[in-house]
Amino acid sequence: MRRLLALCATLPLLMTTAHAADPKKPSGPPVVVSQRVVEIAGAISFDLMKKAQKDVLDLASQGDEPIWFRINSPGGSVDAGLILIDTMKAVKAPIYCVVESSAYSMAAIILTFCDKRYGMPHATFMLHEASYGTAGEDPQNRSKLDFLTRYLDRMHEEIAKNIKMDVKKYRARIRDAWWLLADEAKSVGLIEDVITNIVYQEVPIERTEEKTTISTTDDRDTRDQPKIPKRKD
Repeated sequence: MRRLLALCATLPLLMTTAHAADPKKPSGPPVVVSQRVVEIAGAISFDLMKKAQKDVLDLASQGDEPIWFRINSPGGSVDAGLILIDTMKAVKAPIYCVVESSAYSMAAIILTFCDKRYGMPHATFMLHEASYGTAGEDPQNRSKLDFLTRYLDRMHEEIAKNIKMDVKKYRARIRDAWWLLADEAKSVGLIEDVITNIVYQEVPIERTEEKTTISTTDDRDTRDQPKIPKRKD
């Protein structure tokens, strides 16, 4: 009983000490984000990727400042995701990314192609081997499987290069699905840092003004102008 009373007496002090050690204030260098944001929320589909592609092209046309992706996705279509990845490569503006909740499967692959990659403290990540199937005659199936193998091998080589990991080691990690917490994703190079300090800074939009030349009647050459005949009464 005396031990319980002593513990109860020390609880306020323990709580005060814990609060002092964790003031819940931003820590570390700030990550500066802007209004140039593309949302990737939900399953990766052709509709979502075409919208994201349009947003990227619109923002890229306004200037070369970084474009930010906000990813919250369980993954989805590889073919659809590669449309966005090819667009990312084609624009001059760098692509930065923040994973807020989850980046799984194809969403995580998109993440690896961003120029800078960040995750929120409770974000989670997953990479795995692609799943596919085929049906039809045996020669056609063998041809298609050979093509898919070459196609996916090349893609995995790119992903491993993006995160600076040996491709054999990478393939071994994703064989049974590779699940990562935010600090683990940072330790293996999937993200650069876990965000604990965000600063918002609006980027001015570059606008191109068209110049037009307006001619007045004083500037015109009237020598060859037809003469209006005088009225005869």
